[in-house]
Amino acid sequence: ARLQHTLHLILSRSCGAHNLSAYVNTDYQRHLPLAEQRLVDRVLDRVLRRSSLDVQVPILLDRRLQPVLNLHVHLMLFFVQNTQQFIAAAERNAGATSTFKHKFLVVMLRESHSSSASSASSATEMSRLFSYMLHQRLNIDVLLLLMQLDSGTVQSYSFFPFNGGCESVAPVPLPLRQARLEQLYPQKASNLNGCPLHVIVWQVPPYIELHLERATVEQQLQGWDAKLLKLLAQRLNFRLQLVPNEPPHLIGGESHMNGSFTGAFRMLRERRGNLTCGCAACLPARSKYLSHTVSYNQVEYMIVLRSASAYSSYEIMLFPFARSTWLLLLVLAAVYRLQRLLSWTAWTSWSLPPACRLGGVMLLYVLRLGYESSIFEFVHNAPVRPLPGTVDEAVQADYSFVVDHATHRMAAWLPHLKSRAHIYPGRAVDMFEQLLRQPPQRDWGVLSSRDFLDYYLSRQPEQRHRFVVLQPKVMNNMLCMHLPLGSYMAPIISQLLFDLRSFGVCQQLSQMSTPTTTTTMSTRGHQDAFGESMRFLHAACYCILIADALILGVFLLELLSLHSRFRWLHWCFQRL
Repeated sequence: ARLQHTLHLILSRSCGAHNLSAYVNTDYQRHLPLAEQRLVDRVLDRVLRRSSLDVQVPILLDRRLQPVLNLHVHLMLFFVQNTQQFIAAAERNAGATSTFKHKFLVVMLRESHSSSASSASSATEMSRLFSYMLHQRLNIDVLLLLMQLDSGTVQSYSFFPFNGGCESVAPVPLPLRQARLEQLYPQKASNLNGCPLHVIVWQVPPYIELHLERATVEQQLQGWDAKLLKLLAQRLNFRLQLVPNEPPHLIGGESHMNGSFTGAFRMLRERRGNLTCGCAACLPARSKYLSHTVSYNQVEYMIVLRSASAYSSYEIMLFPFARSTWLLLLVLAAVYRLQRLLSWTAWTSWSLPPACRLGGVMLLYVLRLGYESSIFEFVHNAPVRPLPGTVDEAVQADYSFVVDHATHRMAAWLPHLKSRAHIYPGRAVDMFEQLLRQPPQRDWGVLSSRDFLDYYLSRQPEQRHRFVVLQPKVMNNMLCMHLPLGSYMAPIISQLLFDLRSFGVCQQLSQMSTPTTTTTMSTRGHQDAFGESMRFLHAACYCILIADALILGVFLLELLSLHSRFRWLHWCFQRL
């Protein structure tokens, strides 16, 4: 009667009040003795009859929960005598997914012969069951009803892994009270009481910067995500235990839909860590085999090109006029020289009318005024050769793209970029140096994010003028923290990250960590304008020197023609 009343209370006030469905494992019919089987059958029959009259609770009875019904069942009820029976029954049922896990209600039937011996044996058996749930199933939502068959008493127990130490599995009496859901399955991991949480990390600045040679974890872990981790550790009161990625130089790791993983994600599947953090994308393959939090940050991937090469000063001298204008000037100069040549001959004294000469002078004045003003604008605006304006134009222009291994995994979703991507060793922030090392004869770019570019330029401000960002963005990458499949920490960390992102804390952490370079860039802008003006003045001086050299050469030849040995040269100058 007591067990019947307790089960009815739980089903009506927990499942019924929250519209939750329940699954009753009937494997007890093969493991329990005949007397216990009949007892459980009678209890279930009466409980189901009362539950159907009082509240509508969907209840499924079967030896094995089918995978198609896994997500429709919230509470799993087992009748066992010991931990071995429970493990055998639980292993045959579908387990947790990346975003869903069941609550367990276990009825353990025990016979009491001696009070002290029975209590010790029952406590040991309950600890084994709780240890299995904590370490194998990663589930702490367990309520155990211990029924003493001789006395007919029913006692409720649970365990609190972070109250009596780290990963404690000691059974703790849990009064049912009103049997509400939050009373039967209270929050157990909101305060870890300084227990360690093993975090798998790798070098991916600016998100994670590792300095393992330093003394404390505070000094070893730097970066945007590092600050977020420390904030989580402060809120949940856990101690960070850093676990380097395997192999250490690997950034994150590969993940595939067939279940093959490398790096940090393989370590999570092997339960060698509790959490990963460091610019890890939310991918379908990882969501299938691992638990993950909500997205706490968004990375925009874009194409970064080298700045276009500037026009030479001599090319700038030809910019003000179109080809037709230059051709007109050459024709006018030829006509003027022809008129001078004809006027110097002895057989004619033809010359242009005064009105034409006045028009020519005025035309030269207008052309010179327009030329000098255009040159001034060109010099101070520093014209460069045209670049693609969009990603499609860059692809059509046959650009190649420098990527690291981690970014290449992102490019796999973009076939038109994957075929043009070239993998180079190093981190994502190192790819900008690789871009600058590429031969200038070929068209190269980098597939990267604004965060990596800002981090690189904050440490190399003198390189800011050497990069151009194409718009629009190529794709968005949502960042998540990953945990072992079914981890009890996933919903807690996920909710905390959601709150932090809702209040803009995640964005503030990244903005506060990016140094500004406004003063440096302003000074550099003045220096670049001054240098461009000086380069043009030097080119103009070189042109004047070349013209003077030609004139000086003509004078030297004319002087040389006066010598008796160069009569032919004297004859040429006379004809000219």
